[in-house]
Amino acid sequence: MELRQILNEPIHGYWDGGAKQTFTWSIVSKHGQDGKGEFAHIGSWEANHWFHVALGKTDKLTLANARRRLLAGMKRLGITGRFEYIEERR
Repeated sequence: MELRQILNEPIHGYWDGGAKQTFTWSIVSKHGQDGKGEFAHIGSWEANHWFHVALGKTDKLTLANARRRLLAGMKRLGITGRFEYIEERR
């Protein structure tokens, strides 16, 4: 399962190819633990960014944690957009 972030306006960042509007986030690894509990490593090649979030009982719950973190960052920067969950392609 993946999380797609679609921004209302394209933005520039630390990646090649100019402004982008769509980013796909996925769970890179689920094997981390610190003093607060288990965490997952979330990343996006399009955004050239990776971060950790609390590990949920399912992949969708883990990506929901990532969505909340991304929403907080969007709000702080004044960026608007939407999210959608993508089932794995077979």
